[in-house]
Amino acid sequence: MKILRREDLPVHLPYVVATIGNFDGVHLGHQALFRETVRRARAKGGQAVAITFDPHPLQVLRPEIPLKLICTFEQKVKLIEAAGLDYLLVLEFTPELAQLEAEDFVEEILVRGLGIKELVVGYDYRFGRGRRGDTELLRILGKRFGFEVVVVPPQKVNGLTVSSTLVRELVAEGEMRLVAKLLGRPYQICGRVVPGHGRGKRLLGFPTANLKLNREKLVPKTGVYAVEVTFDGQRYPGVMNLGFNPTFGDRYLSAEVHIFDFEGDLYGKEICIALIERLRDEMKFSSPEELAAQIAKDCEMARKILSEREKGEEVGHGMPEGKESQVV
Repeated sequence: MKILRREDLPVHLPYVVATIGNFDGVHLGHQALFRETVRRARAKGGQAVAITFDPHPLQVLRPEIPLKLICTFEQKVKLIEAAGLDYLLVLEFTPELAQLEAEDFVEEILVRGLGIKELVVGYDYRFGRGRRGDTELLRILGKRFGFEVVVVPPQKVNGLTVSSTLVRELVAEGEMRLVAKLLGRPYQICGRVVPGHGRGKRLLGFPTANLKLNREKLVPKTGVYAVEVTFDGQRYPGVMNLGFNPTFGDRYLSAEVHIFDFEGDLYGKEICIALIERLRDEMKFSSPEELAAQIAKDCEMARKILSEREKGEEVGHGMPEGKESQVV
């Protein structure tokens, strides 16, 4: 997949079928758009193009409200590439772009820039200054400029309409099984392993890898999770504590993962942690020994959950997420 920027326009490609959106999370709704875009492009011997924005528009339009991303930009690119798109047009979202009228955006970017023949959008797509543009306006502009508009209906899971907003809400609640169904894969946090306090092995008998968290990434509800850890192309089961370690009075959020039956030095390595199921709230224990006994129970429960998952009882791994850039 080739990445294009606004300065690369115009391009001259055979029969462009495009889809457009923020695509944060690359959830089942986004994947439906990608499938339809690729299918239509292949049917005409053309090129499938996804158009997205960086940074996320809300980070520019509402900077006073911190937006935590389901996917970092790097993850999003990996997921879109895995969906089979030929090109990804990344438009830098600026206040100037936000003021572009819907009609001007279509003419400048889609028609003159890409020469689109078909545009695939979601049922609720809005665009242009003040989000005035919608699917009806797109159909009018399509007739004017000679491109077809294809509207993909909402995707539903358990009676719920899949959306990035819903995914964020569920991640914040720690509902990782349902999140995995909406994404088509488990939710991941990725990062570099950094030195911790050394308490896991020394005091508790459970060595842990401490993850440096990305500031822009949406962090799930604190607690203990059954997880799968990927690094160096291998996948390992484990259990993770995400929180503030109340037993030891820590003041900062940390992610500490114990990988089952693993011995080795992970310092400096990039790892990805797939959160499979939330086991319990974080708790304050009266002693390290009491905490160690609870961790043993957590490990037993996590092993059971992950073993059942391995037998195919849960959502598959789906599309790869890739690595994140690190920010502290």
